[in-house]
Amino acid sequence: MAATAIGHIMRFITLVLTLTLSVTASGQTNNPFLKLKFDKVTMYDFEGGKELNLSIVDNKGKLATSIKKSVELDKSTIAKLNQKLGDKKSYGLPTAACFDPHLGFVYYLNNSIVGHVTICLSCNRLVSSISIPAQKQGQVGKGKDAYYIGDGMSEAFQSFLKNLLKNNNFSLGAKLPG
Repeated sequence: MAATAIGHIMRFITLVLTLTLSVTASGQTNNPFLKLKFDKVTMYDFEGGKELNLSIVDNKGKLATSIKKSVELDKSTIAKLNQKLGDKKSYGLPTAACFDPHLGFVYYLNNSIVGHVTICLSCNRLVSSISIPAQKQGQVGKGKDAYYIGDGMSEAFQSFLKNLLKNNNFSLGAKLPG
């Protein structure tokens, strides 16, 4: 009987280790978007520009005034977006310095903003109100001087976003190649 109990314990430990390794191997880190409480996500086409507010939501919690179009995302699209936002495989490329964003995602709970993501596809930069551990790749320096050279979006993540833009007839989507 003791051998059977040990066998069950060993199988349980093996299962737990296998599940842990599969999550790590898939590139997932601590994904804050899987824990975020929200009831809707809206995708915005807006003018971020250097002369205007650079974020879809300003530091006072108000939406950008330069919104051209908005689309409320369906549950399937939200699930894919959330998975990609927190996946280590969605990042790793360098960014440029322009940051002229035209794409924003805003998370709402009871019509109050609980999180937002602002994206510039031109410079490959994504800025989120929620810290994304997966984005912190290629650390250079330590402490206050630390920065990340691999915080830009991967080609697969860029492709996902470009398809969203095109499928929803956003102004930037018409200008994208392919």
